[in-house]
Amino acid sequence: MSARTTLLLFLLVAALAAVILGIERYFPSAQELREIKRGPARFEKEKVTRAEVLTAENTPLTLVRDGNAWRIEAPFDDLADPQKVAALILTLDGVEWIERIHREEFDEGEWQKTGLDQPRYKVRLLAGDSVVHECWFGAPAVIENSVYIGIPDAKTQEPAWYLAKSEAPAVLQIPAASWRDPKLLRLPAEVITGITLTQASGQIVLSRENEHAPWSLEKPLKTRGSKERITELLSTILNIEIAEARDSTVTANGNSAKGADAQPAPVDEIKVIIESKPRGKSYEFTVKKPADEKQALTSATTAYRKSVFTVAAKNLSNLWVNPNALRDHLLAQIDGERLDYITITSKTHPEINLRNEGGSWYLLRHGKWDAANGDRIARCLNALNTHEILQFTADTAADLAPYGLDAPFQTITWTPSREKPVKLMFGHNAENTQFFAKYDSEPFIYRIDASLLPSLPTDGIKWKGLGTLRFTTFALRRITMSRGATSTTTLDYNPVTAEWKATRGGRDVTEEIDRVKADQLANHLARFTVQDWAADRSDALQALQNPFLTIQVVLGEPGRTDGPIREVEIHFSPTQPNAETAFYFGQIKGDPDIFYITRTALLQNFGESVFKPKTVK
Repeated sequence: MSARTTLLLFLLVAALAAVILGIERYFPSAQELREIKRGPARFEKEKVTRAEVLTAENTPLTLVRDGNAWRIEAPFDDLADPQKVAALILTLDGVEWIERIHREEFDEGEWQKTGLDQPRYKVRLLAGDSVVHECWFGAPAVIENSVYIGIPDAKTQEPAWYLAKSEAPAVLQIPAASWRDPKLLRLPAEVITGITLTQASGQIVLSRENEHAPWSLEKPLKTRGSKERITELLSTILNIEIAEARDSTVTANGNSAKGADAQPAPVDEIKVIIESKPRGKSYEFTVKKPADEKQALTSATTAYRKSVFTVAAKNLSNLWVNPNALRDHLLAQIDGERLDYITITSKTHPEINLRNEGGSWYLLRHGKWDAANGDRIARCLNALNTHEILQFTADTAADLAPYGLDAPFQTITWTPSREKPVKLMFGHNAENTQFFAKYDSEPFIYRIDASLLPSLPTDGIKWKGLGTLRFTTFALRRITMSRGATSTTTLDYNPVTAEWKATRGGRDVTEEIDRVKADQLANHLARFTVQDWAADRSDALQALQNPFLTIQVVLGEPGRTDGPIREVEIHFSPTQPNAETAFYFGQIKGDPDIFYITRTALLQNFGESVFKPKTVK
């Protein structure tokens, strides 16, 4: 081999070696490609209990989970904004690697541009005492939302360098002061079970057993609280926004919750204590009252945060309330689904007794339990539950006579399942111009509007069910209709074959029957419903002596054509003799009660002929 050939081969090998070295230096290895594809190791975000951030200027930001909240441990002590903490943890978990880089790929100037020689942020997340994630952030790269990142080895602390996509730097650059929780008190409303408002004029105490229980006003008087108005008060408390914070070692004027009664609050301040049974904690803060509606900011201090705060004054005047504003302004709070009994007594009518059995209401009338008017009961309960109290007339009343409550003209008593009966009494003044209500077990007297009373009729007939007649068509045997002086029509029904036969004036007219109309008539009678019941029977009894329409229904054992039968006879007459009135009286023979039915309903249900129309020749 000649020297020239040897030289050429040597040069070729050297070039190939240079190419290989270049490829290894500037192109990722197969292992690195797999690493990039796999991405950073993920961590369980919900288990993180501590976050440590150190800036390039050695300024620390330390966040620590404190039960359900996050606290700032450094550079100051305060509650942290949970949304910002959640955003930091989420963005750290969402890092995506673009490519692996190496220090030797960059000259000194280029490496300084990555910011990795002096990282802008060093971040470490811990779960208990264990580090679950650690990374260093350098400078932004030219690719959108990309940054240079170092991932230190847990043992050697020698980092691996990456070009990565991450939104974490945008969160980390937030000033330390902005990591404070901007809400003076951050709590879910449902965990709050007590509110105490202490001001110069006195103290108001509200409480409830749990989030599902109603609110009660405990001080200065004990009564039901208004759900809507206490919810508004809670909204004001939980939405107090911090505008500025100044660190201080003084908390809540040095007063503890226990000492709130001993030291009256200044005239322009209110102390608020929030109790939470589920969390076993109380939260106390004091707010200075804004001078007027135009004042945008005011001051506040807390017992659970060391700073003195400047807070937005909007709506804060709502904290200075009087007890009556937080009382339940609705007359009643009745859960109709839990009621067993309702009793209504009055000076004008016998006692009304209603009983609930499996969701169906029954009325005790004439010594037996009949179906009650469920719609009327629902309207009655709705009227009580939605009726606004006009005035809290008296919180104590030694003499009930001026209100007519020494001898109530009407009472209604409801008994919830497995609870004591609740009795509500109604009275009026001597002039019969003002009406009052009082619970038998409470000292308070309320002035009410008389418009409530028609929803609580004292005549038992008004509570009777409107379903006057109920039967199955399988029990139907015969329908007989007599209208005025016209011939009597008799329809015989076979429940086994569902066939009809008819006679009119003694003549067989079966061939003329319109079966569809006959079936409709049977169905109307089987679920016969009236419009209302008549309280005054005298005119009705007179009118019904000469019925406008008489319908007789013969019923037997369902599905059979033989066996015992029973007859039901219904009479109808106009409310004015010999006139086509809008309403008609009606009565089932043997039943003392008389009902109303509209002329329209009467004609629609029973007035149409069940026979085929005659053909015109």
